[in-house]
Amino acid sequence: MTFPKSAEVQALPSAPLTVVQVAQYSKQLFEPKLTLRAHTESNRTVNVLAQVAGQISKVLVAEGASVNEGDAICQINAEDRYLRLDQTKANLEQSEIAYRGALKLKTGGYQSDLAISQAKARLATARANLKRAQLNVNNLQVMAPFAGIVENRPVEVGDYVVVGSLCASVVELHPIKITALVSEYDINRIDIGSSALATLGDNQAVSATVVYLAYEANQTTRNYRLEATASNIDRSIRAGLSARLDILLNGVNAHLIPASSVLLNDLGQTVVRVLLKGNLVGSVKVSSLGESRDGIWVSGLPSEVSVITVGQNYIIDGESVDPSFVVAEAN
Repeated sequence: MTFPKSAEVQALPSAPLTVVQVAQYSKQLFEPKLTLRAHTESNRTVNVLAQVAGQISKVLVAEGASVNEGDAICQINAEDRYLRLDQTKANLEQSEIAYRGALKLKTGGYQSDLAISQAKARLATARANLKRAQLNVNNLQVMAPFAGIVENRPVEVGDYVVVGSLCASVVELHPIKITALVSEYDINRIDIGSSALATLGDNQAVSATVVYLAYEANQTTRNYRLEATASNIDRSIRAGLSARLDILLNGVNAHLIPASSVLLNDLGQTVVRVLLKGNLVGSVKVSSLGESRDGIWVSGLPSEVSVITVGQNYIIDGESVDPSFVVAEAN
């Protein structure tokens, strides 16, 4: 069909550009946080054992009482130990006199080297016997090795103990220890000295510091033991409490953007659609670092970037769009 020469051909109207919302984002310092299930433990617990045999003559500390380093917890009957101590002191004095006399006789040529050696040996034996007798007397009192709480004291007055019998268990709660298990992926993200926050079951929060990271994994769970310590001067935090341990990891520069801005491309990769020069659309592959109530932290974007926050699901790379700039809410 032919048209008359006077007819005018009108051009079809072009499709309108897609309207999208765009926000400007800048890099910020992201301090990731690792949250672990944990529990409290005593800093150390020591079983205080009897070092001499005998009958308990005094009990000086009750279970649950606080003790300082060197405080006596219980006392063992001395029997004849003080008499033995006096005897060894007398034997030492006699041996010293005999040794000095042997040396004088040697000077005059009336004593042999053998006799002098025997006198010296008797003197050394006397000194050793005195030290042993003094130790036996000192060990009559079973003393606390450090400041803490007497958690268990199974002996009473009249009980007979032998060497190695348990007299008491002393627990040190300051500082308090918080232990957790860390996966093989996260263990290398933590350093000795890293700051942490321990939250207990009653929502009590205390500052803590990582003091130990295991080098050998548990054979069953393949996790690594972590220990942190926190101040507990008043001993208000008990051992055995469930806790949550939040550990601050090394900070990195990243972008905090709305979670809805992160998409999956055809290859299953996480991407963010950005506005390029000339109002063209582009996609940048990103990695998720963590979440917050204000959005999601990602790496891989340029320092300053215009992110398409609304309409990103309806456009493709290379498409020209009509941008509407808004203030970034996730900054």
